[in-house]
Amino acid sequence: MIFKLRFTLAADAQLKILETTPASKGVLKQVRKTLGYLETDLRAKSLQTHEYKSLTRRYGQKIFEAYVQQNTPGAYRVFWHYGPDEISENGKRISVITVVAITPHPEN
Repeated sequence: MIFKLRFTLAADAQLKILETTPASKGVLKQVRKTLGYLETDLRAKSLQTHEYKSLTRRYGQKIFEAYVQQNTPGAYRVFWHYGPDEISENGKRISVITVVAITPHPEN
């Protein structure tokens, strides 16, 4: 299944910061790879996608975490949820993933 990505204002701002910060070039490449997998292959092993229960409780809908980096202090993650889906001009459903945040892993 192919998904269309939608970004919250916060996620869009976080992506723009990565795009405009020269020191973040490597992280940006990894983030873009992760976003590509979210569009095309949610089962990609490197994503290690799983529900992030504390955010699910906070927002009242299932929020998932996908790995951008592993075994790195402050490793980046993409937080996302399914939907809301869209309807195309010809009436077909377009499956959407909403990216909520692109951020270093929060410390608990």
